[in-house]
Amino acid sequence: MSPNRQENIKTFAIKAKATILKMEQIAQSIKKHESFYWHMASHGVPKWMQCLSLKLAAQYSMNATARSRLPSPEYFPRLIDASLQHLVLFTDNVLAASVVISSVIKSAMSPERMVFHVVTDKKTYTAMHAWFAINPIGSAVVEVKGLHQYDFPHRVSIGIKQMLEIHRLVWGQKFDGIKKTVDPFSVLNHLHIYIPQI
Repeated sequence: MSPNRQENIKTFAIKAKATILKMEQIAQSIKKHESFYWHMASHGVPKWMQCLSLKLAAQYSMNATARSRLPSPEYFPRLIDASLQHLVLFTDNVLAASVVISSVIKSAMSPERMVFHVVTDKKTYTAMHAWFAINPIGSAVVEVKGLHQYDFPHRVSIGIKQMLEIHRLVWGQKFDGIKKTVDPFSVLNHLHIYIPQI
């Protein structure tokens, strides 16, 4: 091998190593930022967000736009179009639903092919509906439905009731006295296995 070629290989190796080190530093920096943002998000909820559901429920009762159909009628065929990507989100957290849907849309290759089915409980339905009616989400379709709007088959209703009872018993025996960060008895936590029926 000629000395000139060896020099080129050495130079390439040095540059490649420098690039890899720089990329590792960037990755470490991103991880630190992510940890910081997670900490801030979990510990610091502004006061105005604590009453977000109440404000949105008030908007729903006073604002015609907040009560408008979701999705608008021209998008109804997309709700059952099997060629599109359908994502189901069970939640009673308006802000979390908005963040999840916005993040998925921003990172999607073709957001116009996405259909989001947000399923929430009766008490959060008006707030959730108002949020997505007032704040449209780009080219994706968002449908908001409350559990009270579904007509579940009897076997699904019985299955959910049995699961909730089992969780109550297990929680009472094993985890009594432990602080709950989520409600383990919420129906929304158990509906994911019934997605085909929904």
